[in-house]
Amino acid sequence: MLHQPDPNIEPDLYKGIVAIRKIHLRAIKETGFTCADEMLYPENHRYLNVLLGYVAVGARSVENQQHRLTASGLNIPVGMKNPTSGKLSIMMNSIEAAQCKHTFLYRGWEVNTKGNPFTHAILRGYENKHGQYMSNYHYDDLQTLIEMYSKRGLNNPAIIIDTNHSNSGKCSLEQPRIVKEVLNNCKYNRDICKFVKGFMVESYIKDGAQKIGEHIYGKSITDSCLGWDKTEQLIYEMAELL
Repeated sequence: MLHQPDPNIEPDLYKGIVAIRKIHLRAIKETGFTCADEMLYPENHRYLNVLLGYVAVGARSVENQQHRLTASGLNIPVGMKNPTSGKLSIMMNSIEAAQCKHTFLYRGWEVNTKGNPFTHAILRGYENKHGQYMSNYHYDDLQTLIEMYSKRGLNNPAIIIDTNHSNSGKCSLEQPRIVKEVLNNCKYNRDICKFVKGFMVESYIKDGAQKIGEHIYGKSITDSCLGWDKTEQLIYEMAELL
């Protein structure tokens, strides 16, 4: 939308920014909730910084220093995903960097940040050297991350489970099963219950994803998603488990 807010016109970044802000303002007005966003381009965050309630740094950006520095100056929680390699130490380094104060250049300005104590981990799985999907939401994975947290002494240790991407093997219908497994582990282990703060579920109006060239309203144009009805059912099931 940033680059092409209207498919019938040439790319227009200014109109894209205006369109995105209008969507966020409408969501706040109609629901009372602020939105979350993936900070793909840290330089663009200023256009939404008063409208967002949460930011995630993606698997391909978590190693980028500019993302880490920008996160250190935000006054909202920032989730750092594990990288596509799956190396948890890289994610932890990113969290630690964002929790520290920094002085750096941002959009031509010299910026001083105090550090963001609410940066935390998001587990989204990874791919091995053979291109196979590897999950990292299981009991042993959570225990390993909790131990890494305890050695670092970071502020507000927290874990969010991304139930799609490599964790689901790109099979969005697996997401409810993953949520239930983690919640059962929370019941069994007090530490896991303390550290796991929530889930990131990829959800949209209709199940699945559409192919290039298709024009199906309500169906994702990127990763496969859980449809609205199944998402609603999952929320009720989570409430019963809790």
